[in-house]
Amino acid sequence: MLIIPAIDLLDGKVVRLYKGKRENCKIYENNPIKIVKKWKKYGVKLIHVVDLNAAFASGNNLIIISRIIKEGVDVQIGGGIHTPDKAEKLIKLGAKRIVIGSKIIDKEFLSIITKRFSTKIAASIDILRGKFMVSGWQNSSGYSAEEIITYVIKQKIKWIIYTDISRDGTLKGINIKAIKQLAKYKNANFIVSGGINSINDIIAIKKHTPFIKGIIIGKAIYENRIDLKEALCLA
Repeated sequence: MLIIPAIDLLDGKVVRLYKGKRENCKIYENNPIKIVKKWKKYGVKLIHVVDLNAAFASGNNLIIISRIIKEGVDVQIGGGIHTPDKAEKLIKLGAKRIVIGSKIIDKEFLSIITKRFSTKIAASIDILRGKFMVSGWQNSSGYSAEEIITYVIKQKIKWIIYTDISRDGTLKGINIKAIKQLAKYKNANFIVSGGINSINDIIAIKKHTPFIKGIIIGKAIYENRIDLKEALCLA
């Protein structure tokens, strides 16, 4: 199981949102590269980067993302990937995986990028009150969690990032009950996020849901609730 620290970029700064809302934004670092260098020394294998400007259709952080990739750590990138050209640009920059959220339900778009990039795609399944949310978590897609996961697996996407929006950025702890339900989907690799609060959450995931391939941790690291070195050793 991988511990995957998160870097959310907004206007070039490392931030965290509360339940995905832009107005509830806290800045943690003005220099993202400083954080990446530190994590690389710790032995981090994969970083989860979200371009919030791209997600909110207010510019992008491609220059910084390119610099992060050049630090030599694998990076999976999400946020505002709405065209095949944007997907290709990120792959050419060196992204290990591109993370597709809202556009995952666009069958024409999905058909194009799965043919071109195959194993380099992860679906971001962002759930609020049992529904798959789109448009930067602002609107319901109408799909239930089960419907969207089943659909994504049928499209032969092997990586799924499952986020509980109601807990994202809250430090309330994981929803282990919901994560356990993912065990019934046999043809996908799950990464989970949302609400990670302490090392006990990592222990619970490892103990009760050993099929989980990775945990994305953001605010708990920045707020010093979790020692990243300890988490890496535990995982």
